[in-house]
Amino acid sequence: MPWRLAAQSEARKPFHALAFNPILKILLIATLALGLLIPLSLVQNLVDEREVRQRQVEREIGDLWGQPQILAGPILLVPARREQADEQGRVTILEEHLVLLPDVYNVEATLEPEHRSRGPFEVVVYRLALKISGHFFLAGSPASSLEGTQPDWSQARLLLGLEDQRSLTEAPEIAWDSDILVAEPGSSSLLLLPTAGGLQSDLSLRPDDFGRPLTFAASLTLNGSSRFSILPLGRATSVTIASPWPHPSFDGAFLPVSSEVSDEGFTARWSTSHFGRRYPQIWRIGGAEGAWLPELAASAFGVRLYQPADTYQQSKRTTKYGLLFILFTFTLLFLYEVISRHRLHILQYGLVGCALALFYLLLLALAEQMTFAAAYTIAAAAIVGQLVFYTAGAFGSFKRALCLGLTVAALYGCLYLLIGLQDLALLVGGIALFVALTAVMAVTRRTDWYDVGWRNETKTETNGESATVGSN
Repeated sequence: MPWRLAAQSEARKPFHALAFNPILKILLIATLALGLLIPLSLVQNLVDEREVRQRQVEREIGDLWGQPQILAGPILLVPARREQADEQGRVTILEEHLVLLPDVYNVEATLEPEHRSRGPFEVVVYRLALKISGHFFLAGSPASSLEGTQPDWSQARLLLGLEDQRSLTEAPEIAWDSDILVAEPGSSSLLLLPTAGGLQSDLSLRPDDFGRPLTFAASLTLNGSSRFSILPLGRATSVTIASPWPHPSFDGAFLPVSSEVSDEGFTARWSTSHFGRRYPQIWRIGGAEGAWLPELAASAFGVRLYQPADTYQQSKRTTKYGLLFILFTFTLLFLYEVISRHRLHILQYGLVGCALALFYLLLLALAEQMTFAAAYTIAAAAIVGQLVFYTAGAFGSFKRALCLGLTVAALYGCLYLLIGLQDLALLVGGIALFVALTAVMAVTRRTDWYDVGWRNETKTETNGESATVGSN
């Protein structure tokens, strides 16, 4: 009956007054946005979990293909004896080794990157071609600075340290002066180098080897992954590394003196002297002397095959903007409410927020099967289409829903550009926030917020005619 409908409308007036109060609506929207941090954090945890699995696959493939390689040497290892007297005058003979480093040390390396995959996880590995050359110079007695040491030059060995000698594709030969040395797998004596293994060859130095340069040269072909490093063991060290990989990351104790990087690859050259490191050209090991491992490892330098933004790095960066993106979209919905006077329930905001959170899960799932750009485009198009379909019914207007969809699509486009930037991400992000806030202020600068929310009207049927009951 008309009087009953009117009474029900009057009873709902306080509820409408609260539901359409802009301050209360904003508080509800903010609370909902904070609640959506839960699904966003779950997606973030999933990204972290998949990234950990990616690192595990890298290690597993590295164990089979080749670990990050470290080149150390060659060096000369010479057994020696030294007399040591205690306080009572008793003399003890100590068995030691002398370590001699080359005077000139040249390395030319070529890295050919390759891709290996296991399921959706892809790993970058490389084939490494090395050319090593240089010379030792034994001037007089190399042990002259180490008083009391008696080296046995006939039992000298040439050591070449490698991190993963299993990945050698063929048995290397080392040219030493006028001889050809056959290299064998390294023994425990190679532990004095900061590498897991290496090669060794027996030498027999003669008196006429002193006072002249003793040249060496070797060519090696081996596999590795992720990174390649070199120890600058020469009095003068020169290293050149070339590769078709377009994203090198030079790291370690020394940066290259010159480098050329392009889309076709890179070439880098290092030139160092023994003044830039913290160990001498000759020392002895054994007893309490140690092997100088910390100083050797700290002097390494090289290149890493850097991937500027892999699937999981990009997904993680995208997810970090999740809350900001949700707030932007909720702000758009609220502005549509203010402008159009068409009210949306907080549950409708919740469904839109769930759709926005679902975008990051879709993105991660698709990015493991295709390129990140294609995955981002498909996921964004799916969510925008879903929002247009839903808000067309919520607003009662396809035109308004399409405008919202185009705006959200533009936001996705801006987000993609933002995550693609590295050095300028903060600057561009700050400018984007400033422009967005300016746009909101421009749209709402003449809005009477005291009047917003009090013009909702409900229609009742009175005696077969349309009657309007205001919520105000």
